Amino acid sequence: MENTSYYFASNKNEKKLENVISDPLFKKVVNYLSDYKNQEVILRQIKATISTDHNLELYLDKLIKHGLVERKNRRYSLTFPVYSTEEKLQVPDSVTNLLQSLIQVNSSQLNYSIVGEWLWSLFFEEEQSSYFFGVQYSSKKLPLFRKKVAGNDALQFVSIYQDGVIPLDLANYFNLLSKRQALPEQFKSLQTVIGDVDINYFIGQVQKVLRSVKRNTSRVKKQNIFEKALLATNDLTRNTEGQLSLVTMCLDDSEPSRERKMALNQLKTELASLWGAIEDDNQRVFFKMQLYSVLFTSYFPNKKFIHYFKS
Repeated sequence: MENTSYYFASNKNEKKLENVISDPLFKKVVNYLSDYKNQEVILRQIKATISTDHNLELYLDKLIKHGLVERKNRRYSLTFPVYSTEEKLQVPDSVTNLLQSLIQVNSSQLNYSIVGEWLWSLFFEEEQSSYFFGVQYSSKKLPLFRKKVAGNDALQFVSIYQDGVIPLDLANYFNLLSKRQALPEQFKSLQTVIGDVDINYFIGQVQKVLRSVKRNTSRVKKQNIFEKALLATNDLTRNTEGQLSLVTMCLDDSEPSRERKMALNQLKTELASLWGAIEDDNQRVFFKMQLYSVLFTSYFPNKKFIHYFKS
């Protein structure tokens, strides 16, 4: 099961679950149990096939604890589905028309707010059920998206990106840093600048930089590491005169207009009807992920990711 990504949300400790599936043994166990899903697999067969210096039986117990593997009559099997993305998901004209009425060519802030905050919340954050499934990819299939958020009540860094494309931005950097694993190569330059700086301290310093940029006072001077970090992630740019400009969108909590609220409520009703009859939690979330991908592309054609600040 090459090129398979896993998506999940759990009412239990998600961090422990993430640690379990990030273990190299996970892929080996899943591949083996998938290959022999129509046969009765016992522990001795798994041990004979999967060589490891770790306690394989203990690891299988962890998978069982998290509900990913079932052991019944000493036989092992996977409990979660693995889907394949469709090449194109059909979206009703009523949804497309409502979406087009909300897209504002000259208002990136509004579009980021709708796609990054409103749509994502409707699709996934309002989903109350736990789920776990895999998705097999090929180059011709519809890409799904992930969202990473890092920050505090004062400022958040947000990144939404196609699976398999991890952009160099602050949301992904701090999320990767929290896992205490080796960072991907594209983050090494940023790591050289700020290392494992505390995110709350970093945000306080970044706010100072942003205030300075808004006052247009950031001309040629000795750069601090926080300016360097924002330049490395292309959140800031510096012109030939040495003046800094904020490139990244910064969203606030402003309310949409009455007309836009009505359109959003109508769109919410139309969208909810598309998955309302899907009772299986995994199938429902998988459908939502495909639908979100189609709508993202409608807002941001030819973009594989967006990132923004949220205050």
